[in-house]
Amino acid sequence: MNTPKSLKIRGTAGFTLVELLVVITIIVILTALTIGAMGLVQKMAAVKKCRAQMALLENGLEQYHADTGIYPEGNTSLAVYQALFGDGVGPDGVLGTLDDEAADGKPDDGAKIYLPDLDPQTNPSKMVKVSGSRATGLIDPFGGEYIYMGGASFKTEMNNPDFDLSSKGPDGKNKTPAEQGDDLKNW
Repeated sequence: MNTPKSLKIRGTAGFTLVELLVVITIIVILTALTIGAMGLVQKMAAVKKCRAQMALLENGLEQYHADTGIYPEGNTSLAVYQALFGDGVGPDGVLGTLDDEAADGKPDDGAKIYLPDLDPQTNPSKMVKVSGSRATGLIDPFGGEYIYMGGASFKTEMNNPDFDLSSKGPDGKNKTPAEQGDDLKNW
């Protein structure tokens, strides 16, 4: 038997549409804040990874210079790859000499390997831009190519006395110092 008291209890036992909409709105707002924060954290992690990779490349270039007396001649990241992995440098191990060979994805006989992580076959550091089995350059954590300039031919164009190494950063655009871009540089 239905009494007025039992009907009243049944009528208040559910959620109203307004209450459900408020809860859904709160969930959507919290989700948006979490996704935004995750994007910022990922960007910061990529910047730190880029700085660490640049430091690793700089260290390798300094070791190369200590052994050969020169920095790799060139204005592409492929020159850095060839010098530090010994691919295409010939038996003397120096990039830019007459005995240089074509880069084939393997270190040349007699060449010193400064950074084994630059092996294009395994590419453990995900720094090597590969086309087929051949390296075509070095890529940063943002998917852009590292920018390198070094050697006697480029002395007047460089910002650093030894070599320039930079990344266009998260936005992928090269900015001038006046534009205050997010580029990462070794100078």
